[in-house]
Amino acid sequence: MKGLFPSQLLRRPSRSAQAFDAAAYWADRHATHAGSLAAVGHRQLSESENAAQYDLKRKKLLDVLNRHLPDPRGRTLLDAGCGIGVLSQAFADHGFSVSGVDFCESAICAAQERVPSATFLASPLDKLRLGTRFDAITIIDVLLHIVDDAKWRATLVALAAHLKPEGVMLILDSLSEDGQPDATHCRRRSKQDWERVFDELGLHMAQHERFELPYEAAIKDLLTCGRARALRDRV
Repeated sequence: MKGLFPSQLLRRPSRSAQAFDAAAYWADRHATHAGSLAAVGHRQLSESENAAQYDLKRKKLLDVLNRHLPDPRGRTLLDAGCGIGVLSQAFADHGFSVSGVDFCESAICAAQERVPSATFLASPLDKLRLGTRFDAITIIDVLLHIVDDAKWRATLVALAAHLKPEGVMLILDSLSEDGQPDATHCRRRSKQDWERVFDELGLHMAQHERFELPYEAAIKDLLTCGRARALRDRV
Protein backbone atom coordinates (compact mmCIF):
# COMPACT_ATOMS: atom_id res chain seq x y z
CA MET A 1 0.00 0.00 0.00
CA LYS A 2 2.86 2.34 -0.79
CA GLY A 3 1.94 5.95 -1.36
CA LEU A 4 -1.42 5.71 0.37
CA PHE A 5 -0.39 7.37 3.63
CA PRO A 6 1.12 10.77 2.63
CA SER A 7 2.54 12.65 5.57
CA GLN A 8 1.09 15.94 4.37
CA LEU A 9 -2.37 14.74 5.39
CA LEU A 10 -1.36 15.05 9.02
CA ARG A 11 0.24 18.49 8.96
CA ARG A 12 -2.81 20.39 10.10
CA PRO A 13 -2.64 20.81 13.89
CA SER A 14 -4.82 18.28 15.66
CA ARG A 15 -7.68 19.41 17.82
CA SER A 16 -7.02 17.93 21.22
CA ALA A 17 -9.33 15.15 22.31
CA GLN A 18 -8.83 16.54 25.83
CA ALA A 19 -10.39 14.23 28.41
CA PHE A 20 -12.65 12.43 25.93
CA ASP A 21 -11.92 8.69 25.78
CA ALA A 22 -13.73 7.34 22.72
CA ALA A 23 -13.15 3.67 23.53
CA ALA A 24 -14.51 4.05 27.06
CA TYR A 25 -17.44 6.18 25.88
CA TRP A 26 -18.63 3.63 23.32
CA ALA A 27 -17.97 0.59 25.51
CA ASP A 28 -20.12 2.16 28.23
CA ARG A 29 -22.81 3.23 25.77
CA HIS A 30 -23.08 -0.24 24.23
CA ALA A 31 -23.21 -1.81 27.69
CA THR A 32 -25.86 0.63 28.93
CA HIS A 33 -28.09 0.25 25.86
CA ALA A 34 -27.39 -3.37 24.95
CA GLY A 35 -30.15 -4.78 22.76
CA SER A 36 -31.50 -1.31 21.93
CA LEU A 37 -31.01 1.01 18.96
CA ALA A 38 -30.10 3.72 21.48
CA ALA A 39 -26.65 2.10 21.53
CA VAL A 40 -26.03 3.47 18.03
CA GLY A 41 -28.92 5.86 17.47
CA HIS A 42 -30.20 8.77 19.52
CA ARG A 43 -30.35 8.08 23.24
CA GLN A 44 -33.35 10.35 23.84
CA LEU A 45 -35.54 8.68 21.20
CA SER A 46 -37.77 5.66 21.59
CA GLU A 47 -36.95 2.35 19.90
CA SER A 48 -39.61 2.95 17.25
CA GLU A 49 -38.36 6.49 16.55
CA ASN A 50 -34.78 5.28 16.19
CA ALA A 51 -36.00 2.46 13.93
CA ALA A 52 -37.84 4.95 11.72
CA GLN A 53 -34.72 7.08 11.35
CA TYR A 54 -32.59 4.04 10.52
CA ASP A 55 -35.16 3.05 7.90
CA LEU A 56 -34.79 6.48 6.29
CA LYS A 57 -31.00 6.15 6.28
CA ARG A 58 -31.28 2.66 4.80
CA LYS A 59 -33.47 3.88 1.93
CA LYS A 60 -31.15 6.81 1.16
CA LEU A 61 -28.03 4.61 1.18
CA LEU A 62 -29.52 1.83 -0.92
CA ASP A 63 -30.78 4.36 -3.46
CA VAL A 64 -27.24 5.67 -3.97
CA LEU A 65 -25.74 2.18 -4.03
CA ASN A 66 -28.27 1.11 -6.65
CA ARG A 67 -27.25 4.01 -8.87
CA HIS A 68 -23.58 3.06 -8.77
CA LEU A 69 -23.75 -0.69 -8.24
CA PRO A 70 -27.13 -1.76 -9.63
CA ASP A 71 -26.36 -5.49 -9.32
CA PRO A 72 -24.90 -6.24 -5.86
CA ARG A 73 -24.37 -9.95 -6.56
CA GLY A 74 -20.68 -10.75 -6.19
CA ARG A 75 -19.97 -7.23 -4.94
CA THR A 76 -18.13 -6.63 -1.68
CA LEU A 77 -19.05 -3.93 0.84
CA LEU A 78 -17.15 -2.76 3.90
CA ASP A 79 -19.35 -1.25 6.62
CA ALA A 80 -16.78 0.85 8.49
CA GLY A 81 -17.82 1.65 12.04
CA CYS A 82 -20.65 -0.87 11.72
CA GLY A 83 -21.74 -0.73 15.36
CA ILE A 84 -24.26 -3.46 16.11
CA GLY A 85 -24.78 -4.19 12.41
CA VAL A 86 -28.17 -2.54 11.79
CA LEU A 87 -27.19 -1.28 8.35
CA SER A 88 -24.82 -4.20 7.73
CA GLN A 89 -27.94 -6.35 7.81
CA ALA A 90 -29.66 -4.13 5.23
CA PHE A 91 -26.66 -4.32 2.89
CA ALA A 92 -26.42 -8.10 3.27
CA ASP A 93 -30.16 -8.52 2.68
CA HIS A 94 -29.77 -6.42 -0.47
CA GLY A 95 -27.23 -8.90 -1.85
CA PHE A 96 -23.79 -7.55 -0.97
CA SER A 97 -21.04 -9.69 0.54
CA VAL A 98 -20.59 -7.65 3.72
CA SER A 99 -17.61 -7.14 5.99
CA GLY A 100 -17.95 -4.93 9.04
CA VAL A 101 -15.41 -3.36 11.33
CA ASP A 102 -15.79 -1.45 14.59
CA PHE A 103 -13.38 -0.78 17.45
CA CYS A 104 -15.91 -1.84 20.09
CA GLU A 105 -15.74 -5.61 20.63
CA SER A 106 -19.18 -5.86 22.24
CA ALA A 107 -20.69 -4.12 19.20
CA ILE A 108 -18.93 -6.57 16.89
CA CYS A 109 -20.36 -9.50 18.85
CA ALA A 110 -23.87 -8.03 18.53
CA ALA A 111 -23.34 -7.39 14.79
CA GLN A 112 -22.18 -10.96 14.17
CA GLU A 113 -25.25 -12.30 15.95
CA ARG A 114 -27.49 -9.99 13.90
CA VAL A 115 -25.86 -10.82 10.53
CA PRO A 116 -24.38 -14.34 10.62
CA SER A 117 -23.61 -14.25 6.88
CA ALA A 118 -21.28 -11.25 7.23
CA THR A 119 -17.69 -11.11 8.47
CA PHE A 120 -16.90 -8.78 11.35
CA LEU A 121 -13.64 -7.58 12.87
CA ALA A 122 -12.83 -5.49 15.94
CA SER A 123 -10.23 -2.88 14.95
CA PRO A 124 -9.63 0.89 15.10
CA LEU A 125 -10.44 2.27 11.66
CA ASP A 126 -7.26 4.31 11.41
CA LYS A 127 -5.22 1.10 11.92
CA LEU A 128 -7.18 -0.98 9.42
CA ARG A 129 -5.00 -3.10 7.12
CA LEU A 130 -7.16 -5.85 5.60
CA GLY A 131 -5.04 -6.46 2.50
CA THR A 132 -8.09 -6.32 0.23
CA ARG A 133 -10.25 -3.73 -1.51
CA PHE A 134 -14.02 -3.34 -1.70
CA ASP A 135 -16.56 -2.34 -4.33
CA ALA A 136 -18.30 -0.15 -1.76
CA ILE A 137 -17.38 1.34 1.60
CA THR A 138 -19.99 2.85 3.89
CA ILE A 139 -19.06 5.11 6.82
CA ILE A 140 -22.32 5.92 8.56
CA ASP A 141 -22.39 8.43 11.44
CA VAL A 142 -18.82 7.52 12.34
CA LEU A 143 -16.37 10.22 11.34
CA LEU A 144 -18.11 13.01 13.25
CA HIS A 145 -17.40 10.98 16.40
CA ILE A 146 -13.65 11.14 15.78
CA VAL A 147 -12.87 14.37 17.59
CA ASP A 148 -9.12 14.39 16.90
CA ASP A 149 -8.38 15.87 13.46
CA ALA A 150 -5.23 13.82 12.85
CA LYS A 151 -7.05 10.57 13.64
CA TRP A 152 -9.97 11.66 11.44
CA ARG A 153 -7.60 12.17 8.50
CA ALA A 154 -5.72 8.94 9.21
CA THR A 155 -9.05 7.09 9.22
CA LEU A 156 -9.97 8.47 5.80
CA VAL A 157 -6.52 7.55 4.49
CA ALA A 158 -6.84 3.99 5.77
CA LEU A 159 -10.34 3.52 4.38
CA ALA A 160 -9.51 5.01 0.98
CA ALA A 161 -6.72 2.43 0.74
CA HIS A 162 -9.42 -0.28 0.85
CA LEU A 163 -11.52 1.13 -2.02
CA LYS A 164 -11.31 -0.48 -5.47
CA PRO A 165 -10.40 1.86 -8.35
CA GLU A 166 -14.00 1.66 -9.63
CA GLY A 167 -15.52 1.58 -6.14
CA VAL A 168 -17.85 3.99 -4.38
CA MET A 169 -17.59 5.38 -0.85
CA LEU A 170 -20.66 6.63 1.00
CA ILE A 171 -20.18 8.84 4.02
CA LEU A 172 -23.10 9.91 6.18
CA ASP A 173 -22.04 12.71 8.50
CA SER A 174 -23.01 16.17 9.73
CA LEU A 175 -21.21 19.15 8.27
CA SER A 176 -20.57 22.26 10.34
CA GLU A 177 -22.29 24.87 8.16
CA ASP A 178 -25.39 25.12 10.35
CA GLY A 179 -23.45 26.72 13.20
CA GLN A 180 -24.64 24.34 15.91
CA PRO A 181 -22.09 23.59 18.65
CA ASP A 182 -20.51 20.16 18.86
CA ALA A 183 -21.10 17.77 21.74
CA THR A 184 -18.09 16.42 23.63
CA HIS A 185 -18.08 13.21 21.58
CA CYS A 186 -18.59 14.95 18.20
CA ARG A 187 -16.44 17.03 15.85
CA ARG A 188 -18.07 18.30 12.68
CA ARG A 189 -16.01 19.63 9.75
CA SER A 190 -16.80 22.00 6.91
CA LYS A 191 -17.39 20.97 3.32
CA GLN A 192 -14.03 22.58 2.52
CA ASP A 193 -12.29 20.29 5.04
CA TRP A 194 -13.82 17.27 3.34
CA GLU A 195 -12.99 18.44 -0.18
CA ARG A 196 -9.40 19.16 0.82
CA VAL A 197 -8.74 15.67 2.13
CA PHE A 198 -10.60 14.09 -0.80
CA ASP A 199 -8.34 15.97 -3.22
CA GLU A 200 -5.24 14.78 -1.38
CA LEU A 201 -6.48 11.18 -1.56
CA GLY A 202 -7.40 11.35 -5.24
CA LEU A 203 -11.11 11.10 -4.49
CA HIS A 204 -13.93 12.98 -6.17
CA MET A 205 -17.09 14.06 -4.35
CA ALA A 206 -19.70 13.27 -6.98
CA GLN A 207 -22.79 14.03 -4.90
CA HIS A 208 -23.70 15.82 -1.70
CA GLU A 209 -27.26 15.28 -0.50
CA ARG A 210 -28.77 16.83 2.62
CA PHE A 211 -31.83 15.48 4.38
CA GLU A 212 -33.51 15.80 7.76
CA LEU A 213 -33.90 13.14 10.42
CA PRO A 214 -37.46 13.92 11.54
CA TYR A 215 -37.36 12.94 15.20
CA GLU A 216 -34.06 14.72 15.88
CA ALA A 217 -34.79 17.64 13.56
CA ALA A 218 -31.14 17.18 12.54
CA ILE A 219 -29.70 17.71 9.07
CA LYS A 220 -27.54 14.88 7.72
CA ASP A 221 -25.03 15.09 4.88
CA LEU A 222 -24.64 12.12 2.53
CA LEU A 223 -21.38 12.35 0.57
CA THR A 224 -20.79 10.06 -2.42
CA CYS A 225 -17.19 9.83 -3.57
CA GLY A 226 -14.70 7.64 -5.39
CA ARG A 227 -11.70 7.75 -7.69
CA ALA A 228 -12.25 10.87 -9.78
CA ARG A 229 -12.42 9.47 -13.31
CA ALA A 230 -14.34 6.31 -12.44
CA LEU A 231 -17.03 8.12 -10.47
CA ARG A 232 -17.52 10.95 -12.98
CA ASP A 233 -18.32 8.36 -15.64
CA ARG A 234 -21.30 7.14 -13.59
CA VAL A 235 -23.00 10.43 -12.64
